[in-house]
Formats: sequence, C-alpha cells, structure tokens
Amino acid sequence: MANSTWLPGDGTSLYVHVPFCVVKCGYCDFNSYVVDDRSVHDRFLDALEAELVRDWRFGTPVSVFVGGGTPTLLDPERFRRLFELLARHVPLGECREVTMEANPESVTAEKAAIARAHGVTRMSMGVQSFHPHHLRFLDRAHTAERAEEAFAVLRASGCENISVDMIFSVPGQTLAEWHADLERVLRLRPDHLSCYNLTFEPGTRLHRDLQQGRIEPNDEETDRAMFLATRERLAAAGFEAYEISNFAGRGGPSRHNDHYWLQGDYVGIGPGASSHRRGVRCTNLKTVESWAGAVLDGTPGAASAETLRPLQRAAEALWLGIRRRDGVDLERVARRTAVSLSPFEPTIVRHEAAGLLVRRGASIVLTPAGVLLADMVGGDLLSVGSERLGSERL
Repeated sequence: MANSTWLPGDGTSLYVHVPFCVVKCGYCDFNSYVVDDRSVHDRFLDALEAELVRDWRFGTPVSVFVGGGTPTLLDPERFRRLFELLARHVPLGECREVTMEANPESVTAEKAAIARAHGVTRMSMGVQSFHPHHLRFLDRAHTAERAEEAFAVLRASGCENISVDMIFSVPGQTLAEWHADLERVLRLRPDHLSCYNLTFEPGTRLHRDLQQGRIEPNDEETDRAMFLATRERLAAAGFEAYEISNFAGRGGPSRHNDHYWLQGDYVGIGPGASSHRRGVRCTNLKTVESWAGAVLDGTPGAASAETLRPLQRAAEALWLGIRRRDGVDLERVARRTAVSLSPFEPTIVRHEAAGLLVRRGASIVLTPAGVLLADMVGGDLLSVGSERLGSERL
C-alpha cells in the first residue's frame, strides 16, 4: 500500500487520456474524437506505452485516473492491452485509488473484469440524465435503462467504489425532472456523485447553438433551485458535499480530484493530456496522429510548456481550492509557492465583508451564500494573479 501518512497535494498522480468516443457530446469540450479504426487504436496504444516509459519516474502514484474520451470504447483485446501496459510500468496494485471512466453503452462484464484484475479500485460512469429527451439533447448514446444495467455490471465485478456523473439545468429541464433524476440515481446506491450545472463551453455544439439563438438556457433562478435541491437531497441521503459539484458517499472523496484541486504534481499521458510538475505545466499535442508521431519518433509530444510564476501558482491554488468544503489553507499555499499572499488580502477582506468568505484558522472557506457565488469569488482571486503579472510586464 502507498504511504499511509500521505496528505492531499503531496506526491505525484498519473492521468491517462483515452480520447475515443462513440459520439461527440454537444456539451463536451474535452479532447475526444469519434474514431472506430482499430489501427488508430493500436498506434495510440503503441505511443501511450512509449510515453509512459519515458515520462513516469515517480514510483507509486498518489492516484491513477484513466479518463477520456471513453476508455471502455476500446474493444476487449485493446482494453486488456491498455491495462497490461499500465501494469507493466506503474505499480497499480500498490496505488490506493485507480479510477477508470466508463460510458454505459460500452460497459461489459468482460471489460469490468479486466479492469478489476489490473488494479482498478474505482469506476466513474457518465449517466447525466434518465430522461430520454434530455439524453438526446446532450447527444448521449445510451438509454436510462442501459445506464442502470451498466451500473449493475460494474457492481457485479466487485467494485465497491462507483461514481456517477449527472448534469442539471439542461435547457427546458424542470425542477421536478431533476428531482426525479436524483431519486433514480440514488436508487442505484452509488458511492460518489458528481452533479454539474450544464455549461456552454466555446467550441462545443451547444455553445454554437446558443450563439445562434437555437437554444435558450435556463434562468439563474432555476439554476439556483436545482443546485440547492441537489445539496439538500444528497445530504439527506448521507452524501457529503466536499466540493461544489462533488459528493462523497461510502466511497469517500476522490483522492485524484483532491490532489488536483490542491495543486499537487501530476503526469498526463495521451493526446492533449496536461502535466504539472514543480510549477511547470505542459500540454501534449492534441490530435492522435500528431501526438503519436512525435512520441514514436522520439521527439517531445508537448505542444506547449509554461513555467508558472509563484503568484500565478498561488492564484490558481486559491481559485481551485476555494471550491472545496475545507476551503484553502493560506499558510500552506504560501509555503508551497514561496510567495507572500498579501496581494490577495484586499479581495479576501472584500468577500468577507460581503458575507461570502469566513476565516477558519489559517484557512478561508466559502459561506453558504458564498457557495452560490463560488465561480465569482474564485474568479476574483484568480484575477489578482493575472493583474499582478500584467503589471510586472509593463
């Protein structure tokens, strides 16, 4: 087992990006491609192993997250090869949390068994909705019934930590429909839930439809009502809101997520994957062919690299950390970034006066009113780093 004295943010995590999907969902801005050519899948796996051998030098990871895309889209032969190559170079069996993402339409008992046999301890499945018209709107490839069947398959594999992703505030969605979605997902008895307010990210189909007036988002009052209903119902069901959108049940908080929110180091492999190591952030080439070609040719697969200044690191730590239930330990951020946090003090004081933040020892934490405005508060803290950086360049 990994070191029992581990604290969130210590050590290095591993993220593995499998970019293939059966369809590109209308809301998704992740790096994913609809590719059914198995020769492309083979080349991807060749390059993935080469990159892993080159870049993973950190022993037992804090956590491993195999995401996408849709890892379960790979056929059984290639799915097995994915986990075999990971197990060859990473001590998965010593890692406390190894998560695999899945979509209902491609979950099978065989794939679930392969994942479990190679050390997967946690499975995260994207359901999003149980209403057929909302699933169609979001371009999901499964039915509500198939989602329930897939969950049962994952549970039957022996996995005792299953997370489910849900989306609320789909245009036209009523509060009653969202309540029904919550009740149906709770009947599955998941161990963790992620419930996200639908956003319209640039470059997605839904963003284009919004810009062209083909859809109308829900109003802020509806967003707020669904958000509050989520927290109230899940609290009653025994889930703990440890982050704005994430709720821990029997499976506890996601170790991988907490590590990221606390600005821990991580290595990302695969097309478009990002890495962060000691204040340097790199992002891989996005397309499968450009990334695989670079890796297999022995040249860097990164499209960009940025060395973050200490104040930038601090700003990002506050921006990410303020969404956590426990807030942000200011002393810890100052120690890890080796920079004074005095530039953030006026912004913190302003939000304290507005009743959005409170201090608890060395930490700042969102109040119940602040939770409703978390994006604004976090954005204000992040902007302090940007403003100071801009003034340094003048």
